[in-house]
Amino acid sequence: MAPERRAQARTSSPAPVAKAGDDTKKPEVSKLSPGFWEGFAGTVGGSFFRAPLWVDEKKSPGMTSQEDAVRAQQGWKLLRQYLTGSALFFSPNLVWLSVALFDYFVFPYDIPAATSWSMDWTSYRLLANSVITFGYVGFWHLTLYMLGWGKRPFNPDRQYKISKVAHNAFYNVLGVVQWTAWEAIAMHCWATGRLPYIPDSDSFGTWWGFAAFVAACFGVALWRDLHFYFAHRFIHIKFLYKYVHSLHHRNTDIEPFAGLSMHPIEHLFYFACAGPALYMKASPFAFMWFGVHLLISPAASHSGFEDNFQSDQFHYLHHRYFECNYGTGGVPYDLWFGTFRESLDVRSKTYKGTHVESADVKMDSKSAAQADAKATLLGMPKWDEAVYNLVTYVMFPLIIWNARSTPTYASSLALLMSLGPSVVGMLLLALTSRRAFANPRLTFLYPFHKERLLGAFGINVLISLIVTVMPVYHLVHYLVSEPGQGVYFKVYAR
Repeated sequence: MAPERRAQARTSSPAPVAKAGDDTKKPEVSKLSPGFWEGFAGTVGGSFFRAPLWVDEKKSPGMTSQEDAVRAQQGWKLLRQYLTGSALFFSPNLVWLSVALFDYFVFPYDIPAATSWSMDWTSYRLLANSVITFGYVGFWHLTLYMLGWGKRPFNPDRQYKISKVAHNAFYNVLGVVQWTAWEAIAMHCWATGRLPYIPDSDSFGTWWGFAAFVAACFGVALWRDLHFYFAHRFIHIKFLYKYVHSLHHRNTDIEPFAGLSMHPIEHLFYFACAGPALYMKASPFAFMWFGVHLLISPAASHSGFEDNFQSDQFHYLHHRYFECNYGTGGVPYDLWFGTFRESLDVRSKTYKGTHVESADVKMDSKSAAQADAKATLLGMPKWDEAVYNLVTYVMFPLIIWNARSTPTYASSLALLMSLGPSVVGMLLLALTSRRAFANPRLTFLYPFHKERLLGAFGINVLISLIVTVMPVYHLVHYLVSEPGQGVYFKVYAR
C-alpha cells in the first residue's frame, strides 16, 4: 500500500474513546510537524503506534473523512511514488520486504532437494512460514489486545472473544499450509525443469540478474494493489461470496488474525497474486516476496484500531459495510469505480455503488454484532455449504494429486481446480435459490447485478479471471504436465 503523507500538522495525543458521532470530548493538543523522514517504513512521527496524519483525533475513531487522503493518491503523485521508490521506502512495504529478505537468506529454498517429494524440505518451509506468519500476526494481537498499546479502537463496545480468535487463527493455519503448497509446487517445478528461474549466482553475480532482483522488490508491492482490488471484487459476486468469501466477513469488527482468516478457495485466489512469477524467468526470491507479503500484510490492516502501523480505516469500512472499499487507499481503484466510502459516518458523500440499501443496515451496531458472532468454529454448516467444501477443497486437490502421473489430462485437471470452484458455486446457488430462473442476474451477480454485462461488470470480471483464475490453472498445469510443456515454454518458444 502506498503512503498517505500529509504536510499539515495535526493533533497527536490519543482521544478518549467515544461512540460514533460523539465529538464532545476534546484531547489535549500537541503538534506533529512532518519532516522528510515522516512515513518512513510506514511510521508516523517515528512510531508504529500513532494514527495517520490525516486523522483528526478530536473526532471519534473512524469518523475522520479519508476522502482527501485517497483523492491525493492519483495522477503524478501516484506515479512519482513508484518512480522514485517512495511507495516502497515510505510505506509498510519496507517492513515486509525486510522480513522477506530475512526469510530468503535465513530460511533459503533448497531447490535441488525439491527434485523429489519429501517431508524434509516441505516441512522445513511449513515451519519457516508458520514462524514468520504467527510471529508477526501474534505481535499485533498481543500489543493491541493484550498490552493495550492501541488507544483508539474503531468499535468502543468491542467484546474480546476467545472463540472468535480461535476461529481466525484456525484459518490462518490453513492459509499457511496452502501457501506452503504453492511454494512446494514452485520449488518442484524449478528443480525438475518445468519452470525456468534465475539462480542466485546470476541474481548476485551479474548486472542483469541483480536488476531483475531489485525490480521484483519494487514490482510486488505495485502488483499487490491491482490484484487485491480485482480478486476481491470477484469473490464478492454472490455465487462465490455465499460459499467462499462470507467466511472472511464473519468478522465485522476485525482483529489481526482476521486478515488471513479465509475459506481455502479464497486462499487459492488470494495466493494467485504470485502469478507473475509463473510467466517469466525470475529469481525464487520474487516468489517468496509475494508469499511473505500475502501472509503478513493483512495483519495490521485488520487491527481494528486507528492508531497503529498500517492503520486501515479504509478496509475496516469494507468489513463494516460489506460492499465498498474493495481495494486499498494506496491506488484508489474504489474511487475510480465509485465504490469508495470515506468514514464510519453512514451518510457517505462518495459512495456511488448499487448496494447502498444494505450498507445502511450493516452500519447498525446491533446487526454488525450479530454478524460478528458467526466467527466461531462451533456449529454445523448448511447442507449446500458442506457439499461445496467437500467438493472444492477436499475432492478437487485429491484428484489432482493422485493424477500427477497422467499428464495427458493436465489441461482438464487445471480447469477443474481453477474454474471448478466457481461452477460448483453457481450450481449450488441455482439449486438453493427460489428466484434463480425468475431473476438470474440478481441471483448470480448480486451486488453487481445493475452493472452492464458488456461494460463495468464484464471488464472487472475479465481482469479478475486473468489475475486470479488463470494463475491457478497454470500452477496446476505445471505440476501435472511433463517438463517443457508449461505456459512459459509456449510463450517464449522460438
